[in-house]
Amino acid sequence: MRRWVRGTGAVPFRFGSFWIFLRLWLFVGGAAEAATAVWIDTDPAIGAPWREVDDAFALVLAFHSPEIEIAGLSNTYGNASLPRTDKVTRELVRRFGGAAGVTESEVHAGAGAPGETSSTEASEALARALRKQKLTYLALGPLTNLTAFLKLHPELAARIERVIFVGGQSTPGRVGFGRNGSQRVHDANVFKDPAAVAALLRSAIPVVLTPIELAPPLALTRADLETLRKSGGAGEYLFRETRVWLWFWTGFAGERGGLPFDVLGILPALRPVSLLTEERFVSLNAAGELVARKKAGRGARRVRFGTGVSGGAKELVVERLRRRP
Repeated sequence: MRRWVRGTGAVPFRFGSFWIFLRLWLFVGGAAEAATAVWIDTDPAIGAPWREVDDAFALVLAFHSPEIEIAGLSNTYGNASLPRTDKVTRELVRRFGGAAGVTESEVHAGAGAPGETSSTEASEALARALRKQKLTYLALGPLTNLTAFLKLHPELAARIERVIFVGGQSTPGRVGFGRNGSQRVHDANVFKDPAAVAALLRSAIPVVLTPIELAPPLALTRADLETLRKSGGAGEYLFRETRVWLWFWTGFAGERGGLPFDVLGILPALRPVSLLTEERFVSLNAAGELVARKKAGRGARRVRFGTGVSGGAKELVVERLRRRP
């Protein structure tokens, strides 16, 4: 049925078309605002000399990204002992978690050593969270906490929509960084508990691997850290607490900046197009390395494997570290 709308010029309008347009507008608007619900498993050691500090950058990035809804955080040994990582996570949440509505009550201690599969505060908190909603699990450290959870609560495994894990490599052997790849680094999150990695591969949970070899385009230079310092707040804190880390990567390893490996575990949840991926087939070799190959092999598991970061990814990271939009 045709209707006419009064105005300076009469134009035909169909009420059916109006309702289709309104529903589409509401759907698109709602989808644009929907955040990805995540659980973050982390092993931060910022403030401890000669330790990797990349988890702190990853956590601040998550706190400053409204595209991510943080349902909870768990701690694990890794870059430091569990008491240290738990203390640092709580400090970061107290300082900067308020931007994302995260409080210290949502931080939960987990495994203190490889192979631990007993019930912990972390495993039970994750179970409670998954009973409420499905979650994406962001694994920034060894997978020991996840393995314990899968053993204790197998009925909830299907509630994990995917695991984004900072681990895996395209070729066997240590990954080279710095001058001519002379700084050789092992795939730490795999190396520290390969049995936990094997347990994840045996599960049916979809897996996205973000290998540390992708980090150089995200290198944070001295100029980047100065930009963060001038922004105050979280940026100033990160500048102050990462000067030794920056010196190691620039003065010793020969990189153009510090490599924030664990930021790679946040990017796919924040902005999926920022991580370039392809289908790969992964398995643990005799050395305990998680190697991704393009062709299926015996016992290999199909995953999405990161092959690069998009242009603009670093700019996004720096801007979000400075402030929450």
